[in-house]
Amino acid sequence: MKTATPETPSAAARRGKTHPPRRAAAVSLALAAAIALAANACAPRYEYRAIPVRPLSGYPGQAQVAGAGVGAVAFYDSRELTGLFGFDLKKAGVVPVQIMIQNGGASPVTLLDGARIEDANGLVWDVLPSDVVHDRINRYTSGSLDGEQGVRRTFMWGLAGAVVGAAVGVATGTNVGEAAGKGAVIGGAAGAAGSILGAGSESTEGQVVRDFSGRSLDHSTVAAGADASGFLYFPSESAQPRRLTLNIEADGQRHTVTLNL
Repeated sequence: MKTATPETPSAAARRGKTHPPRRAAAVSLALAAAIALAANACAPRYEYRAIPVRPLSGYPGQAQVAGAGVGAVAFYDSRELTGLFGFDLKKAGVVPVQIMIQNGGASPVTLLDGARIEDANGLVWDVLPSDVVHDRINRYTSGSLDGEQGVRRTFMWGLAGAVVGAAVGVATGTNVGEAAGKGAVIGGAAGAAGSILGAGSESTEGQVVRDFSGRSLDHSTVAAGADASGFLYFPSESAQPRRLTLNIEADGQRHTVTLNL
């Protein structure tokens, strides 16, 4: 009985029995990576936006206290929030109220604790502590590179690296699987570094704390003859804000001011 001898790869190629093209494998990997990257890109990414300051006359809510003019406006519309902050801050769990204090009096005025809003349903909500504001924004934006987001980002870099490796394999004629594996290792390492370093030397969490703390007017003191503007942040669990109540110290006395928003 005659035993069949296995064909060599070159013989199989001559008979038309070639394996699927390496290029097709690389394209499949690239397509998978593109779909995954597109899904990852759907989440908002935090970036700094300069926000204009309007004159006191431009605020819908206004009041006078001890010679100082106070104005306020609430931002609740999703389009307006996205235009100002780069993403819908309300979806992050925060409703910002911008305040202007124009101190024309003879003594400093200080914004005290106890700011509140009354919403469209008649419910009253306290101002959010700064650490809660930072945490809500940091968790919502895809720029956050700590925790789960860091793992996702590392995985995506690894997948992208695998595609690059596969493409190199096709171009050089080396084994596609081996090249893809090397690419995945390189990509994974790059992703891990990105998870630690973020988009630069400062983490996204650090940017959120810096930017939103710098814009906060909570506990601020405005000198006589000076102006100041900034934000107080309230929970988005509230309905649209209707009234804002502020506690202000001036001339050694505590004043309560209510502004329609």
